Amino acid sequence: MKRFTLGLCALLVTICCGGVDAAPNDGGTTETTATTEGAATATGTATEASAPAGAAAKKEPMAPARASLKGVVKFTGEAPERKVLDMSAEASCHGKGVLDETVIVNDGGLANVVVSISKGLAKSDKSKGKGKVTLRQEGCTYIPHVLALQEGQSIEIHNDDGVVHNVHSYSKRNPSFNQAQPAGAPPIVKEMGRKDKMFPVKCDMHAWMTCQVVVFDHKFFTVSDAKGGFELGDLPAGKYTISAQHESLGTQTAEVTVGDSGVQELNFTFKK
Repeated sequence: MKRFTLGLCALLVTICCGGVDAAPNDGGTTETTATTEGAATATGTATEASAPAGAAAKKEPMAPARASLKGVVKFTGEAPERKVLDMSAEASCHGKGVLDETVIVNDGGLANVVVSISKGLAKSDKSKGKGKVTLRQEGCTYIPHVLALQEGQSIEIHNDDGVVHNVHSYSKRNPSFNQAQPAGAPPIVKEMGRKDKMFPVKCDMHAWMTCQVVVFDHKFFTVSDAKGGFELGDLPAGKYTISAQHESLGTQTAEVTVGDSGVQELNFTFKK
């Protein structure tokens, strides 16, 4: 009787404390994930778990898509021969065989053409630029040969040569300047506060040294690369006049209409 009573008590204790396993443990581990409606599962995230059931996930607003204009400035006919610059007046520059950069044609493409939007921009698309753009005097030449920047930006002019140069700006709307820059002197920094048509910057001490500068009141401009390639990006949808200006071959224009996104092709062709 005592043995029966003890067995009955043990059975009652086992039932009250959680029952008996439905299946024997084979020595491995068994993971289970309890899920209820609106609760996170084992693969969910903390954000999902805390969000109310049925609520849509909040998304960051996406920047509006913009269009791009891409093309090549071509040169037709026989390209003019590039002459070697006569640097004999400066012993440290003489004999380097530097070629004139006025007209550069590679594989039928024309370099150093300024491509920009000249008409069609809204007032809200015009803006002031920030920071500096660099113009270097190196090997008794200006690098780059054509420099485009946005009004509000500054030109920072460096003398990397071992001789004195004289930087003479022929700007029209921005204050012109004529300033000597000895070897090792600090950069000359000049702010371009207003848009300005293409103007030359020269060295009065070395007559072959010249480059071209142009200042825009917006950011939609570029300069064609060594093979004439160019791209204008981040364009708002609209109808525009696109200008392609070369320092000696003149200016061409084209009318284009761009949509909200995508890449549109536009080519120009110059000849001597």
